[in-house]
Amino acid sequence: MLTRSEKAMKAASTILIVLGMGYFAAAPILAAPASIATTTRKVVLEKVESGAYRWKLIEAPIPGVGDHQVLVHVRAVALNRGDLEMLDPDERRDHSGLLVASDAAGDVVAIGKQVQGIRKRERVTSLYFSNYVDSPPTRAKLSGAHGANVDGVLGDYIVLEDTAVAPIPPGLGYEEASTLPTAGLTAWMATAGQREIHRGDVVLVQGTGGVSVFAMQFAAALGARVIVTSSSDDKLRRALALGAHDGINYKSTPAWADRVHELTDDHGADVIVDVGGKDTLEQSTKCLAYSGTLSIVGGLSGYGGSIPSLGLLSKAARAQGVFVGSRADYLRMIAFIVKHHLRPVIDRTFTLEQYDDALRDMVSGGFVGKIVIRL
Repeated sequence: MLTRSEKAMKAASTILIVLGMGYFAAAPILAAPASIATTTRKVVLEKVESGAYRWKLIEAPIPGVGDHQVLVHVRAVALNRGDLEMLDPDERRDHSGLLVASDAAGDVVAIGKQVQGIRKRERVTSLYFSNYVDSPPTRAKLSGAHGANVDGVLGDYIVLEDTAVAPIPPGLGYEEASTLPTAGLTAWMATAGQREIHRGDVVLVQGTGGVSVFAMQFAAALGARVIVTSSSDDKLRRALALGAHDGINYKSTPAWADRVHELTDDHGADVIVDVGGKDTLEQSTKCLAYSGTLSIVGGLSGYGGSIPSLGLLSKAARAQGVFVGSRADYLRMIAFIVKHHLRPVIDRTFTLEQYDDALRDMVSGGFVGKIVIRL
């Protein structure tokens, strides 16, 4: 069994990723900073009278770096729906003081004594999990979710495990790279990361948020026919401009599964990225193609519900739960992004002091792609 240092070294050794007959250097090295601050701004959870939480901006000393940790100067943080879910009351544990958010991009400014394969001044992103290097997933690997089970990343300086960082793909800025750890990787694992997608396959994507737009981009890059559902005609027009082939407004077309069959000559969808949860599972199963894959990603309408078993059995189809992915999965995803020249879609950016505005935008759902906070 590999030791922690060996795991980190093995993962880091893939920083040079094969692309055809060549290689790319995953992250350029920046000029040395003049100095490192002694304190950092950071946003933590604060409990309010109702038992729910809000974000609070504080200043605190920069923590020391352990033997297997790195200190990152954060330049951008992308928000996810999970950040909103952490604001809800939780009777199981008190989240007061927890550093929020999971997806950061920045520069390594200090490394621990036992860290290998990571250099100072390297451009990196955080990863959603603190120590999920490679498959298979286990309870231990999935227990260290940044901003949920362990401290997150929304601060000027953050300390991360050496297994929780990865190189920024060349050509992407900090804001673009910050969108990759959760939304990008979740979309990858819901589409090409766990199933071979062929040209002409039908991929149905629900919604136009971060995961959905990434899924659309990945599928379109492989030549799939992408169908997008949304309650907004304006968002559907934007999705078509980004590479989708068909759009269905599920408000004006409640029986949207039937419409999928009409658009595909009764073939259905080979892959469905379901972010809706309990209210969409039945129709998703209904329009699934034979041997299709239903990727259950989120629960916008709740995490209950049921999947009609006959709908899967009669089509020899399968349903899979997608919970982000490993560092190895992430490296495969960024190789794909570079090969296909993909750019993350950012709808709006905010400063750190505008975090309340950014959260309100997340709640509104009136965006396409990602919302990012600049530091």
